[in-house]
Amino acid sequence: MPLTLKPLLRLIFPLLILALSFYALGKATLLNNHYLLLLSLLPYAVFALVLGLAHYFNRSRFFSAALLLSGAYWLIQAHLQTSLVELHPFYFYTALSLLLPLGLLFLTVLPERGLWNVYGLLPLSITPLFVIATYTVSQQYSEEQLAALTNLFAIRPFGHYVLSIYASFGFLLSLLLGLIILLFRNSEAEAAFCACIIFVFATFVGFDQPLISSILFSGCGLILMISLLRSSFEMAYRDDLTGLLGRRAFNEKLRGLGRQYCIAMVDVDHFKQFNDSHGHDVGDDVLKIVANHLAQVSGGGVPYRYGGEEFCVIFTGKELKSCLPYLETIRTAIADYNITLRDKNTRPKNRKKGASQRGRKRNQNSVSVTVSIGIAEKTEKLANAKQVLQAADKALYKAKQNGRNCLAR
Repeated sequence: MPLTLKPLLRLIFPLLILALSFYALGKATLLNNHYLLLLSLLPYAVFALVLGLAHYFNRSRFFSAALLLSGAYWLIQAHLQTSLVELHPFYFYTALSLLLPLGLLFLTVLPERGLWNVYGLLPLSITPLFVIATYTVSQQYSEEQLAALTNLFAIRPFGHYVLSIYASFGFLLSLLLGLIILLFRNSEAEAAFCACIIFVFATFVGFDQPLISSILFSGCGLILMISLLRSSFEMAYRDDLTGLLGRRAFNEKLRGLGRQYCIAMVDVDHFKQFNDSHGHDVGDDVLKIVANHLAQVSGGGVPYRYGGEEFCVIFTGKELKSCLPYLETIRTAIADYNITLRDKNTRPKNRKKGASQRGRKRNQNSVSVTVSIGIAEKTEKLANAKQVLQAADKALYKAKQNGRNCLAR
């Protein structure tokens, strides 16, 4: 599937929360002391909710991110509620500004493998190592050594910008690498960790503002919680192979359709024969390619993976005639797409050798697949979604009888 910038749209909602956080920051000083105390405790409460949800959904990276950020917030509250002119607060500020973006980047790079298993220990180890390393350095080194160490990261390089230049580059590099990973994986977890890097960066840049850590770290926790719920929704409602909405989402959509809609059934032609001839791995690639084309359907159509090699497209508020050109465009694009079959026996095992051969002309077999489409719309005779779906399935069977690679109604 081609790489697009569409995954960056996942950052829109976190950036809205960032804007609201800065608005709240300007109003927070109007609160009385009792509410200010509650505000200082708010990040712990939000992170506790994230920990509970991450445990429930078995998500190690979200669990580790909540631990890491709550530990960092505790260090801020315990050691940085004084002037950064003093050596030890300055040291803790510098250590946090360097280690936090690296920890969040590390969680972004790691794949999700569940929480309570051997693989879950790696992300869980970040927070204790982070705290132990920070405290060990502060205890083992003399004040002169700490001063020499932190002088490299002089704060307030200009104006009200508190963060050091080197630490700023560290945040920028971590964010860029995180965004690259987001572009390739396109998941809520990577978007959440990139957003947390931005929030932490904003916290350290404006560290001299009252209550900034309480408000922005609460925002981090809120983003983690929402992203965790959204990613869990995607796991339940999206097909893992193709990335399209799955059967559960399709069934729920059918129950809420209005007075005018069309349903199209799409089936890959001769898929079983193709699977038997070329193997299941190539068959999976075919399904991904078909799904990628269906995902680009215009006209308001929403594609779903119905099951096996069957897909559905629902057009709400559309008449049948107006849907036909959009489906024909997709059918033609799939038929014109050539799939190159690589010979696994002659594929170089060495990566360098394989990279050096890229771009050379080779004797490769290419195949193409086609789809048949049946479409039906709601009418007086087809009064409910089940009847429309059955009519679309009959139209699909008609397209198969007409020679496949065509659209019937």
